[in-house]
Amino acid sequence: MIWLTWRQHRGEALVIGTTLAALAILLIVTGREIYNSYTQLGVAACLANTSTLNPNCGTVINTFVDQFGFLHAAVPWLNLVPLLVAMLVGAPLVARELEGGTHRMVWTQGVTRLRWLAVKLALVIAGCLLAEGVMIAVLTWWGGPFTRLSGSFSTDAFDLEGTVPLAYMAFALAVAVASGTLLRRALPAMALTMALFMGVRLPVDTWIRPHYQAPITRNFDLVSGESLDRQDWVIDSGFIDSQGRSVDFTALINACDPNLLGEDKLTLIQCAQGHGFQGRVVYQPANRLATFQAIETALYMAMTAGLLGLTVFWVRRRVS
Repeated sequence: MIWLTWRQHRGEALVIGTTLAALAILLIVTGREIYNSYTQLGVAACLANTSTLNPNCGTVINTFVDQFGFLHAAVPWLNLVPLLVAMLVGAPLVARELEGGTHRMVWTQGVTRLRWLAVKLALVIAGCLLAEGVMIAVLTWWGGPFTRLSGSFSTDAFDLEGTVPLAYMAFALAVAVASGTLLRRALPAMALTMALFMGVRLPVDTWIRPHYQAPITRNFDLVSGESLDRQDWVIDSGFIDSQGRSVDFTALINACDPNLLGEDKLTLIQCAQGHGFQGRVVYQPANRLATFQAIETALYMAMTAGLLGLTVFWVRRRVS
């Protein structure tokens, strides 16, 4: 059964392996250039709180971002890798057998339904997770300088580092396999996989993740400014008046001289602070990263377990 599964999916394994090797080479080559510039331009020194040695840290960091920004902007597209693998490998895994009726021949050769399904799932999911793990390991090294700049809570870092990418891959495959099993046709299963995967990922990323733990709200003086760590995740920011009510920047201008906006912004800020205005920031501290990763990993793995359980039940009880 193991040999049969390998023969059925060796072409897909070759494509995934070749693509992974090409991506790894690209990341290693460009990563060396990134790290060289990161050190030579002085970005590392600026982020190490030694900016007194270089008063132009803002310019240094902007130069570094401009130099490699196009590469960094392309990284979020790798979030689609689990979906693509699931559509091409997971959706046809069972659907192709049911569509062609080849499963009946295997079941008449002394192979039970459970063993047939378990071997398929184990080999395919393990292989895909291994490939995803290699990609994430290389990508984590490659994106190190950008993570130090924008924080580990940024979308390109959080979604592509740690344990959550592996959970995304497992979930995508579980969605695809379950869709193929229920629909018994590969192409409709691919379409359903895309809809379900994106229908879960987008709400979790946008609405659910910021509230895994209650965010911290902090008020600060307008003149001194907020003093958050670069690694903290700012969810929202704005201004409040002396009564603690949220206001926009227009309220600060109207309380003082609007002409100061184009002439002396510091005087405007000092005036607004004198009228009782403060800044407010809502954020998740950087030390919660591991907890957030664990929560999201557990969330997707729970859904994965449920979908695989549904697949096993359907094959054992409903498929003939």
